[in-house]
Amino acid sequence: MRKVLAEIKKYSIIIIIVCAVLGALLIAFPDRMLEYTSLFIGGAFIACGVFAIINYLIKRRFVFTLTLGIIAALSGLIICLAYKQILSVIVFLMGIFLLVGGIINLVNSFYVAASMPHSWIITTVLSVVSAALGIVCMSNPFRAQNTLVQFLGIGLIVFAVLDLIAYIQIHEIAKKVKDKLSDNKGDDGTIEVDYREVDDD
Repeated sequence: MRKVLAEIKKYSIIIIIVCAVLGALLIAFPDRMLEYTSLFIGGAFIACGVFAIINYLIKRRFVFTLTLGIIAALSGLIICLAYKQILSVIVFLMGIFLLVGGIINLVNSFYVAASMPHSWIITTVLSVVSAALGIVCMSNPFRAQNTLVQFLGIGLIVFAVLDLIAYIQIHEIAKKVKDKLSDNKGDDGTIEVDYREVDDD
């Protein structure tokens, strides 16, 4: 169980770092990030397509491979030439991601309100901001592309902050539970608990 929790913590930290860095880059360089992302995706499709075509020309087998290669190469060219339209779909999907993530974090903030009376307010506000930015990105991803990309970057940073706060909250709650169990543990290793008899009559 400890190994599983350690892996979850490790991946949570990675997600936080990736979201924060990507968000900052999207805010600072919206045009370049769109271009680089489109070139990377389009280039990958073109490379796969060319490889499939060459493989068919050498072996002269499986016409289906040639067909897939041509489709992949053409798709890569389309992505590179019309990246703004293609990435509008990505912006829309990321908007859904921010909206759903904001709602989930909002619900979680109410769960930790009792044990974290101060930080839950910050989490609630940031969750609402994340959901609002998600709605903005979903509203019209085909217009004002750069502005939407910057909104998306802000949303990713907010999401990273929310994850960081959640990470700290979970760590503190786990520490409180561990300390409480240690305080209730007797010298012989047994755990002392308070109980109350209930009369069935």
